[in-house]
Amino acid sequence: MTVRAFAESRGITPTTMYWWRSRLHQKSPMAELVPVAVVDRDVGVEDRSERRAQFELIFDSALTLRIPADFDEHELRRLIRAVRC
Repeated sequence: MTVRAFAESRGITPTTMYWWRSRLHQKSPMAELVPVAVVDRDVGVEDRSERRAQFELIFDSALTLRIPADFDEHELRRLIRAVRC
């Protein structure tokens, strides 16, 4: 599948795909890897905010994002871009 066909099949402009491809080729693949731990948590006390959070991103000891199952994908992308700055 061409870049153009792939982008169009997902509603992305080909220009955006080419930009990301060039940006990713500039970086070392190892520079973006981070350690990830998958844990199974048994919550003893029901906390409604914890129960709604289906995804949890822990960036460091000071920053954790709890993301509900019905999250808005575009808003999450916007938030992650802001956090990376």
